[in-house]
Amino acid sequence: MSETLPSHYSQWLSTIKSRIHSARQQAVLAVSREMLGLYWQIGHEILERQQAEGWGAQVVKQLAHDL
Repeated sequence: MSETLPSHYSQWLSTIKSRIHSARQQAVLAVSREMLGLYWQIGHEILERQQAEGWGAQVVKQLAHDL
C-alpha cells in the first residue's frame, strides 16, 4: 500500500534539513566561542600567577601534564 506524499513535501523536507544544519552550525560556533573564552581565561590566570608568584616553566609543564 503506497500513499502519495503531499505536493510540497520535498520542499518542506528541504526546509527542515536546512534548519537542522543551521542549528548544528550555531551550536558548534557557540561551543567554540565558550572554549576559546575558557582557554583565554586560563592563559590569563597562568600569566598572572607567573608574574605574582614567580612560576617557572616547570609549573606550566606540570599543569599541562595534569590536565
